[in-house]
Amino acid sequence: MEPEKLQEIVAENRELEKKLTKRNEQYIFDLKKSIKAANLSEQEQTLALHEILPLMVEEQKSGRTARQLFGTVSERTEAILNKPVEKKESTPLLMWIDNAMLLMGALALMMSVTSLLFKTERQQIGLVTLLIGSAVGGYALYLMYKYVYQYDRPGADKSQRPGFLKSGAIMVGAMFLWIVTFSGSALLPAVINPVLDPVVMIVIGAAVLAARYFLKKKYNMQSSLAR
Repeated sequence: MEPEKLQEIVAENRELEKKLTKRNEQYIFDLKKSIKAANLSEQEQTLALHEILPLMVEEQKSGRTARQLFGTVSERTEAILNKPVEKKESTPLLMWIDNAMLLMGALALMMSVTSLLFKTERQQIGLVTLLIGSAVGGYALYLMYKYVYQYDRPGADKSQRPGFLKSGAIMVGAMFLWIVTFSGSALLPAVINPVLDPVVMIVIGAAVLAARYFLKKKYNMQSSLAR
């Protein structure tokens, strides 16, 4: 959080505290000591107080105390410490990257393992085809999610979902774009689109999937295939 915004909240908290009754003032005093002892940062303490102060000031007009609203100081401290961490929604760019990495890893592994098992090069794809196909395929999956699949998620506003014909056209168009790009890039000469050894491709595929796993945890990357 920007320092200026944090200072604004601190100032708001101070003004709200001036309006508290003696009983609520004591509650906040004890709560401050409790959450400070829990080693919360200054920002976390400030935000925790800001969540309850406006309601305390409003409800005390009707005689309701902080303890009635939030439980004991210990209970409120426990609630603050165990508050679920809100995950940020995955951005379109992150979703695209996640899709592309999934496709790249899966294609590299699948094609290479098949080639090794059946001793054939026909299942192999060039490096450029893998990269371009994964990038375009990842975007195609994102388009299908944006205009179709996201409306199947629990709580989604299905009234905004495109009609059957539009949804079908988007899905077919996205898949067609992917197939054309994938097939077209496969026609590139080997000097531009080299076919790597299957073992090397397996290593690349595994590395991409491993990187995707860690990036998903760090940036909350969401797949278009998730419902």
